[in-house]
Amino acid sequence: MIISNNKFIRYIFFALISSSINIAMYYITYTFIIESVVLSNIVAYTFSIIFQFITNKKLVYKNCSQKYIKEFLSFCMIKVLAFIIDTSVLYLLVDCVHINNILAKIISNCSTTISNYTLNQKIVFKDEC
Repeated sequence: MIISNNKFIRYIFFALISSSINIAMYYITYTFIIESVVLSNIVAYTFSIIFQFITNKKLVYKNCSQKYIKEFLSFCMIKVLAFIIDTSVLYLLVDCVHINNILAKIISNCSTTISNYTLNQKIVFKDEC
């Protein structure tokens, strides 16, 4: 399957899928399991991070390095930073500005996309095949 020869287009394509997974898991967790913005976001992030690492390594950056543990740890550190930003934006929008939590989740996801792309390209998946 060829999505695009452009790395950024591939990143956006898989980021949209990952964001959909993130938002769906957030909705399911918040609605059916625990009505907590932060805990629901942790569950959602966990699922989307695993999906993102696999797709970014193999399909976006086409990285052939065998340093899986080092890359995954670096990837997770970037994701921790993104998680802090995402959760802060989500908290402010839901609890302070009183925006609908799903709309707030969409906005918070958008807040981290460009920085994640740049950091992953420069730090985690810098070695192409």
